[in-house]
Amino acid sequence: CEECKCGFHPVDRLLNLPEEGELTSEMEKRVLDFAINDVYGECAARWNLHYQQPISENLLRRVIARVGAQCEAADQGQLQQELKPAQGVADVLVVEADGTLLPIRGPEPWKEAKVGVVYRHDREGNEPIGGSARYVAVVNGLGEFAPVLEEALHVERIEEVPTVVWVGDGAVCNWTLADQLAPDAIQILDWHHAVEHAVDCGKVLLGEESPWLPIWQHRAEALLSDGPDAIVAELMECIPEVEKRRRDRAEALGALNNLVGYYRNNERRMNYRLLREEGLPIGSGAVESAHRHVLQMRMKRAGQRWSLRNARRMARLRAAYRTAGALAFYDAIRRTRRNGPSEPINPAAARNGFHYARYGNRDMNRCARTASN
Repeated sequence: CEECKCGFHPVDRLLNLPEEGELTSEMEKRVLDFAINDVYGECAARWNLHYQQPISENLLRRVIARVGAQCEAADQGQLQQELKPAQGVADVLVVEADGTLLPIRGPEPWKEAKVGVVYRHDREGNEPIGGSARYVAVVNGLGEFAPVLEEALHVERIEEVPTVVWVGDGAVCNWTLADQLAPDAIQILDWHHAVEHAVDCGKVLLGEESPWLPIWQHRAEALLSDGPDAIVAELMECIPEVEKRRRDRAEALGALNNLVGYYRNNERRMNYRLLREEGLPIGSGAVESAHRHVLQMRMKRAGQRWSLRNARRMARLRAAYRTAGALAFYDAIRRTRRNGPSEPINPAAARNGFHYARYGNRDMNRCARTASN
């Protein structure tokens, strides 16, 4: 229609006939709920248990492709507002981001998907506030992920939040992203990664099967509780003993140097005792959990291989689904599409001067490999 630009007769909307495809919105909502939670073959079989009219696997694919394209093309700020309207300004806002690999068809068998979670935190109970989490997921480089995450932060009115916390695993690109999107945030090195790196060093020094490893880990945890200075000092005392070795001296010294460098690079992010006293989180469990329940439970099953286009769409849908819930996310996507213009990526993030073009897929892969440095 040249006047209203709807593309179909207005009475179709009054009768709730499909704007695209062959299903009404109510039927499409149900088909999408099946397809977003299980493989298409299983969905088609389970559908017959609930409804008399059977559906095909191709119909499930078409619905995912259609709604996924709408979700991907939507204005991300408006979509976040529709998925979970902001409830005032948070007292403490926590941001976590990390990457996970997904199986892809083609010359590149694995592709990194970036996952981000933003949630409100209760200082008194030192725990997340239930139902406050927002998820974003992008199968592409940091340049595409950054503006999507920023829109989620903008909806949470991050500029007005008194305390913003950014918990990361130590990857340099994670802190670069934090500096750009939340420059006033308290940056925290994930406690579990700090301990894990110490244990990995212990395995090199003592051996993979050494009975002393539990003692090494316990000592590392005790020292890390007071920050990095104490454990770095004790690690440096190990160097003379390592230098007496003949066989594995180079490997052992390398492990010690890497661990000391890791702690020194992140020392301002490791005031764990003070952070605990302030009721702030020191672990990135929320984003580690998001890997599983947002992406992996649907997109990383045995034998699965995704085309890049379908993986991108499913990742966006899964993040929207986990943010708004099964009853609300489909209608939120439809409202976003109907109420405003759609663009692949909202360039509003440029307000912070973030140069997204610098962070392509090659940079993301390098970031993943150097996360332990």
